[in-house]
Amino acid sequence: MNSLIRLTGLLLAASAAFATSFAQDAKKDPPREAPKAAANDKLVYRNVTPEKLEAILKELNVTYDKVKGKAEGINFYDFGKNDFRIRLHNYQGKDLWIDAHFSDKVSLEEVNKWNVRAKFSRAVVLKGDKETVSLEAQLDCLGGVSDSIIKQFIVRFDGELVQFSKFISK
Repeated sequence: MNSLIRLTGLLLAASAAFATSFAQDAKKDPPREAPKAAANDKLVYRNVTPEKLEAILKELNVTYDKVKGKAEGINFYDFGKNDFRIRLHNYQGKDLWIDAHFSDKVSLEEVNKWNVRAKFSRAVVLKGDKETVSLEAQLDCLGGVSDSIIKQFIVRFDGELVQFSKFISK
């Protein structure tokens, strides 16, 4: 029992010495800051205003046609990229949705194969007067986004479009 008390005392003394030494070192050598990011890339926001989205599209050199939606705060941005017609939807700043439509006849089995392998998009067969396939992706902005996240969302979709086009042309 006596040796257990002595061992406990030694451990307490050692941990106190370590804590004192660590605190003194921290005063001498303060923690380093992470490299500075661009001011806009650091800012996290939970609502994407039309002005913010339009500034990002401008930075990406995207020329678009803006179309107002039926409900307040809904806007669509139509543009072309790599021979694709793309529509970027802004639903009241809470949700960004991007899509492109294909007139190619694609079976549900092929669409499902794409959806199993795709990471950042989904394909949907749209039935109506004319059957089309839509490739789409969504970004929920309520949890917080930055300029760089939105840029990556748009640029990544460009890559998905190219891959999907190759996939359905096999």
